[in-house]
Amino acid sequence: MQPKPIRALSRGLAVLAALNRHGTASVVTLARETGLSRATVYRIMQTLLDDGYVARGTTEDRFIPRLRVRELAEGFEDEHWISAVAKPALAALTARILWPSDVATLEGTRMVIRDTTHRIAPLSIDHGMVGRRLPMLASTVGLAYLAFAPEAEREALLALLAASNDPADAMAREPARVARLVAATRRRGYGLRQGGAPWPHTGSIGLPILLNGRVLGCINVIWMARVVRQEEGIRQCLEPLRETAALIESRLAAGEG
Repeated sequence: MQPKPIRALSRGLAVLAALNRHGTASVVTLARETGLSRATVYRIMQTLLDDGYVARGTTEDRFIPRLRVRELAEGFEDEHWISAVAKPALAALTARILWPSDVATLEGTRMVIRDTTHRIAPLSIDHGMVGRRLPMLASTVGLAYLAFAPEAEREALLALLAASNDPADAMAREPARVARLVAATRRRGYGLRQGGAPWPHTGSIGLPILLNGRVLGCINVIWMARVVRQEEGIRQCLEPLRETAALIESRLAAGEG
């Protein structure tokens, strides 16, 4: 005998999916999009609020997803899309420009390198990068993630970073400085670093991988700062990196990941 579906669970997942697409939404919006009554949506949102999956927004009836929502996808998207789509694309990128490239995803308040071409890049000087945890505000993949994440997620991340005791997160307690950095990254279209702690010997640019309004992860290119000026690194690497990001996004949108 086939088990009877749990309709309440289906309704809750539909509301959570709609909220995740919007980044922040009112009960009216969520009811309209899911076809559920406002009363039902209110009960679902109260449950998600009590369980820590959402928080209240700027008004009483608006909600935003909390970082705990990402736990629902852990173990699914990272490994599969990286191995199936990002890994071969980055290998082709490195064969083209010779500099190494990484793909990183968010884990807690750090970007974690999931795969890299350091081991095959002719111009690489760093090895053993897979699994390395990168600070959000000092890495180009972290800056790219913050700049292009939905506003609610960015605010939640910055609040967590501001409460951190890690010296790498200290800048998060300077909101005006962070706002300028994020705005500059969005305006430029990519994260940028030339030297500086904790990697004074390298420069880097980073781009987000976007799907349905979400940042799945970020990719970068790294060069030797002592031999390549920032302008030259951008000239050599930016367009190939952009083309690689666009290729990954198109393949993901086509369902290849």
